[in-house]
Amino acid sequence: MGLGTVFLSHYRRHPGQLAGLLLILACAATLWSGVRSLTGRAEEAVAQSRAALEPRLSVLRVDGRAVGVEDFARLRRAGLCASPRLQVYIPVSEAPEVVGIDPFTAGCLRQYSGESPLVEELLAGPARPLLLGNARDLARWRQLSLPGSGDYRLQPAEGIPPGLLLADIAVAAELASGGRADLEILLPAAELQGRALPPGYTTRVEDYGVEPESLVEAFLLNLDALGALALLVAALLVRSIYRFALEQRRRSLEILVRLGVPVARLRLVLAAEVLLLAVAGGSVGVWLGAMLASALAGGFQWTLSGLFSVDILAQSPPALETWLGMVLILVLVVGWACIDLLLLRRVRPGTELEGGRRRQLALLMVALLLVPASLVVLLATEKLWLVFLAATGCLVGAGLLLPALLDRLLARAERRSRAAGMGSGAPLLEWSCSEMRALCRLLQLPLVALAFAIAAAIGVQAMVTGFESTFGRWLDQRLQGDLYLDPGRPVATAAWNKQLQQLPGVKTVLPMVRGRGLLDGQAVDVMAVDPASPLVRDWPLLAAAPGPWAALAAQGVMVNEQLARRQSLSVGDRVRFRLGSAPLSRQVIGIYADYGRPEGELLLPLALVPDSLPERYTTFVLGVNDTATPGWQDWPEQYPWLAGGRLRDQPGLKRAASAAFARTFRMTRLLNILTLALAGTALALMGLVIFRLRQRSYTLLHVYGVPRRQLRWRLVAHSMLVTGLLAIVATPLGVFLSWVLVARINPVAFGWSLPLELYPGFWLQVWLASLLIGALVGLLMRNPVRLETLKNE
Repeated sequence: MGLGTVFLSHYRRHPGQLAGLLLILACAATLWSGVRSLTGRAEEAVAQSRAALEPRLSVLRVDGRAVGVEDFARLRRAGLCASPRLQVYIPVSEAPEVVGIDPFTAGCLRQYSGESPLVEELLAGPARPLLLGNARDLARWRQLSLPGSGDYRLQPAEGIPPGLLLADIAVAAELASGGRADLEILLPAAELQGRALPPGYTTRVEDYGVEPESLVEAFLLNLDALGALALLVAALLVRSIYRFALEQRRRSLEILVRLGVPVARLRLVLAAEVLLLAVAGGSVGVWLGAMLASALAGGFQWTLSGLFSVDILAQSPPALETWLGMVLILVLVVGWACIDLLLLRRVRPGTELEGGRRRQLALLMVALLLVPASLVVLLATEKLWLVFLAATGCLVGAGLLLPALLDRLLARAERRSRAAGMGSGAPLLEWSCSEMRALCRLLQLPLVALAFAIAAAIGVQAMVTGFESTFGRWLDQRLQGDLYLDPGRPVATAAWNKQLQQLPGVKTVLPMVRGRGLLDGQAVDVMAVDPASPLVRDWPLLAAAPGPWAALAAQGVMVNEQLARRQSLSVGDRVRFRLGSAPLSRQVIGIYADYGRPEGELLLPLALVPDSLPERYTTFVLGVNDTATPGWQDWPEQYPWLAGGRLRDQPGLKRAASAAFARTFRMTRLLNILTLALAGTALALMGLVIFRLRQRSYTLLHVYGVPRRQLRWRLVAHSMLVTGLLAIVATPLGVFLSWVLVARINPVAFGWSLPLELYPGFWLQVWLASLLIGALVGLLMRNPVRLETLKNE
C-alpha cells in the first residue's frame, strides 16, 4: 500500500470533508477569478484609453494663416516635441474620417508614446498604403468604392475610435485631394511648462482630456476588495477544516513515522495533496468565474463606458496565466490553512492546553495593538490603497476579538444559570451555555468568516442604499424645472432663450451653458447659469457665503465638492482660471454637491462665459404651467427649429439618472450576496462535522433521561443562538464598515461624501438569515443521539 492510498483513505472515511474543501475553494476561486477577469481587462482598456485623454495644445499662427510644413519644421528646430495631424473628411455620406499622423514624431503625444502597436504598424507598413481601423469602418470604406481605394491595404486594429481610420500622414495627404483636409500641429500641454513658443505662434487647447482615474481606480479596487474578502473567508474556512483534519490524521501520521517513513517524504506528499486540491478547486473555479464574468460583463462595461473606451469584456475564455495565477493563490491559501500539518509538529501531553492559551493571549494582544494602529492610519491617510489596508487591519483585529467576546457573553450566561440554583431547567440551561461555548471554540474560524461576510453585507448595503437615497434627494432639489431640452447641436443661447419663452405654457427658461476651462493648469468642467432665475434658488449648497446667488452674479464662483476637496478650497478663497484665452480671478462663494461625476466643476454666471468657451454646449430648463397637459411632446415636430432636439420631463430624467446607478451597484450587491452565501454554506458544512464530534454529549444526556426529541430541538436552538448572537455582535462591525465606505473611501476615491445612514430593517434581515443558517446546521444533524458512541465506555 503506497502513501497515496493511505492519504486517500482518509477522504474515503470523510467524504464530506473533501467535498467541503473543494466546494469552498471552487466558490472562492469563482468569485476571485470572475472579478479579476473583469477588472484585469478593464485596467488594460483604461490604460490604453487614458493615454489618449491627456490635455493637448494646437499651435496657431498669430497672423491667422493656416499652419504648414514650414511651421512644423520651425517648431522642431526650436526644440519642441510637436507632431502634425492631418484630418481628411471624405464628402460621402457615412464615410469614416481619415486621420494621418507622422509615425516618426507621434511619440511626442502620450497616446502614441512608448512602443505603440499602431505606430509600429505604420512604420512597418508595406509598399501599399495602409489604413488602420475597426472592422466596421474598414467594411464601410470598401463599400464606398472611391477611385483608387483598391490600392489601399486595410488592416483591423484595436484602440482606434469608431468612425475613424488611421494612416501615415503622407497617405492622408493623397486622400486630401478628394475632400476637405485640416492640418494641425499638436504638442502636449506639459511641453510648454517653463518654455515658450517661437515668436509669431500661440496655442489653444485642442483637447482638455479628462482625469477620472480616482473614480475608475476606486470602482475596480472595490470589486477587487470583494474578491479578496472571498479569499479571506475561504482561507479561514479551509483552515478550520484542516485543523480538524490535523486531529483526525495526527495519530496515523505518527504511526507512519514510527514505521520508518521519513518526515520529509510525508511533508512532500502533504504538499502534493495541497497542490492537487488547489488545482482541482482552482480549475473548477476559473471555469465558473469565466461564466460569472460573462454574466456581469454587460453591466460592468456599461459602468465604465462613460469614462473610457471599454469594448469587449470577459468574452474570451480564461487565459493560461489566469489559471496559473488562481492555482498559485489557492496554493498559498491552502498552504497557510494546513501549515500545522506540513510542519508535523509533535505536541507533548499536557502542553497543548497551555500552548492554546498562550496563542489566545498572543492573538488578543495583536488585536488590541492592530485595531488602534489601523484606526490612526485610517483617519490620517488620503491614499486610497492605505484606506483599504487600514480598514482591513481594523477588520482583522475585530475578527480576532470576536471569539473572545462571544465566549465572555456565553460564560456570563453560564454563571447566571449556575447561580439560578437547581430548578427544573437550570442544569440543562447551564449545559447549553457550556455547549455553545465549546461550539464557539471549535467553530472559531468559520464564525469569524461569517462575521466578515455579515459586516460586508451591512456595510455595502448601507453605502449603496445611502447613496441612492441621497442621490434621490439631491435630484429632487437640483431638478427644479419641468422640462429639459437638449438641442442636439451648438446653438445661439440668447436667440433660443427668446424663442423658448414664446412657446405655449412656458413660464421660465433657464439656459445652462457647459464647457471646459483650466484651473491651475488642470482641466475642469464649466457650467454657467442665470443666478437670478427662480429655477436655481433651491439648489442645495454644502457651504455658502450670505446671499450666494447675488454674490455669484457680482464677483463670485461656486465649485463642486470634488474640486473643493482636490484643491483644498473653502468659501472665501480666491481662484484663478482660464476660459479659453481669458484669464479670470474670482472668489469662492459656495460649494455644492455633485454626485456621480469625477470631474471638478466651476459654476459661473451666464454673462461671464464667452461665446468662444471651449466645447461650449447649451441645454435649457423650462418651467411650464402643467406638464400633464399633452402637447409638449409634439414640439419638435411642430417647430422646425426644435427638430433634432431631445425633450424630456422631470420624472423621465430622474428615472434615467437613478437607473444609471442602480445598474452599477447591482454588481456590488450580487458579489456581496455570493460571499455571504459562501460563508453560510461553509459554516453549515463545518457545523455538520462539529456536531457529529459533539454527539457523545447529547447521547449521554439521552442516557440520563432527556428525551431524544427535546435534544434534537435543543441542538437546533444551540446552532441558531450561536449564529444569531454572532450576527448581533458583527453588526457594529458592519456599521464601522459603513462609516469607512461613506466617510473615508468615498471622499478619497470619488471626491464626494455621503451621510452615514443606518438601516435597522436590513439588520433584521441579516439576523434572520443568520438564524436560518443556524437552523439549517442544526436540522442537518437530524438525530443527535448515537448510542453506539458509548459502546466502549
